[in-house]
Amino acid sequence: MTIRYDYQIFCKQQFGGISRYYYELIKGLEASAETTIQLDLLFADNRYFQTLRGNNSAWSKLHFKGKKDFTYLFAKFYDACQLKHKTFDIFHPTYYNRSSLERTKGKPMVVTIHDLIDEKFFIENDGLHDRLEARKAHIEKAAKIIAVSESTKKDLIDIYHVAPEKIQVIYHGNSFTRSLPRFSLEAKLPSPYLFYLGRRDGYKNFIPFIKAVKSCLLNDHSLSMVCAGGGDFTKEELTVFDELGIRKQVKLVPILSDMELASFYNNAELFIYPSLYEGFGLPIIEAFQCGCPVITSNCSSMIEIGANAATYFDPKDEISILQTVQQMLYNKPDQQKMVDMGYSRAQDFNWPSTVNKTLQLYHSI
Repeated sequence: MTIRYDYQIFCKQQFGGISRYYYELIKGLEASAETTIQLDLLFADNRYFQTLRGNNSAWSKLHFKGKKDFTYLFAKFYDACQLKHKTFDIFHPTYYNRSSLERTKGKPMVVTIHDLIDEKFFIENDGLHDRLEARKAHIEKAAKIIAVSESTKKDLIDIYHVAPEKIQVIYHGNSFTRSLPRFSLEAKLPSPYLFYLGRRDGYKNFIPFIKAVKSCLLNDHSLSMVCAGGGDFTKEELTVFDELGIRKQVKLVPILSDMELASFYNNAELFIYPSLYEGFGLPIIEAFQCGCPVITSNCSSMIEIGANAATYFDPKDEISILQTVQQMLYNKPDQQKMVDMGYSRAQDFNWPSTVNKTLQLYHSI
């Protein structure tokens, strides 16, 4: 069976959860004697693609204005040229560009829906109209849809009225494959700190969270709020930190490697995940595996993924947030209890299972 993937997500992201998903999927399927993988892409700055196909070190060192757009357009052209001479059994696009719909060559298409954040939070944004229409067209044309959680499956049914039998839930795996004893990795930052990962805007709910826990920081000047990734702090964020009197305690660090990210998790007092909505919530599983207690929102997929191994708060209630943080922050026995439960829960998510279930889905078409 020949499965064709495309360039889209590897040209859109340098580092991110969706491109990691396709990297793990392609890597796993290439190791299977049952499948042949097509991915016609010559170069991209995506970290996972470089691991998959070679470092492209010369390309990565090039920097020029419009590089990302050039990479995407060249990849689209190259993919179209290669497609003329290729045959395959199933097409699995990595994102929702309308051109995907014209590249199936009459073969079945599978799409993975990671979340419906735009539909739930930004439906009135005219700038997203084309993207939403393109995703809708992919959902309608797909022979099968992979949803990354039961929560996302429910959203597909509620928003797009997709027949339940067209959707299969296949969880993400966990790229941190070894359970790490707590505080066992070399610390990259001074302790103690709360750890936050990724974007901080809008539905990610970071500013409401930081406002809710300001008293924890003001009452303990040794405590920091460490944010990794997500871009530089905005002027608005810095203004809020100044107004709260906590600017020196909120720190931003880059993610240079998986091992460094593991260290950030491993040495944190708590991992904080206050989002109003997630399609899956992969950082929850990563934190579990790295020996870090998790406190997160009691909505969408977070409860599904965290199960009884995380501690939950109402993300729209400042008192609930503060009390939950205070309850866990200085309670070492409860922290260790949640760490132990987290190790156990993390074992339910692994990439070989994701790959095998995806392969079974391909064969079912």
